[in-house]
Amino acid sequence: MLDIELWNEFRGGCQEAFQRLYQLYARDLLNYGYKVTGNTQLIEDSIHDLFIELWQQRNNLGETDSIKFYLFRSLRNRINHSQRKDLFYNTTDLNNAWGSPDDFLIESHLIEAEEKEILLQQLRSSYGLLSPRQQQALNLRFYMHFSNEEIARIMGINYQSACKFIYSGLKSLREAVRILSILLVFGEI
Repeated sequence: MLDIELWNEFRGGCQEAFQRLYQLYARDLLNYGYKVTGNTQLIEDSIHDLFIELWQQRNNLGETDSIKFYLFRSLRNRINHSQRKDLFYNTTDLNNAWGSPDDFLIESHLIEAEEKEILLQQLRSSYGLLSPRQQQALNLRFYMHFSNEEIARIMGINYQSACKFIYSGLKSLREAVRILSILLVFGEI
């Protein structure tokens, strides 16, 4: 079934379509939520509330070209709204929210087999030095497979800024790998 058909059936009140939406997107939403915040309870509550509100408001919802985009954007807005309301919000959650860069599969194409572990360690370290916005943009682009335009809308920024976050993040990671590769070639490591 096409996304548009599934969405329209859900909007028409079909419980099976609603369950299918949840089955298709709940895991991706959970994974994305961890890229926005490290607060597990907030993520789970936000996803739960998002689906409750979707069901309650199904008759008022419009059409969408991308259910995934709509859900990701809605989840991000819900989490951001909850964080703004929370007086005790700990900003270190953002620094720890991105989890392990093991989620990125990009590095597997760059690394030779015998040098893989050393390069992965350097890449993890370099990824951790990127700004949270660069990390989020790279995750949306390469892990969630959103276009640059969709990334801009999800992150609430303009298209050029989204491209800049992706480009500068990739440039930093490439430079870190390049330097390490040179050191490996000359036996400095």
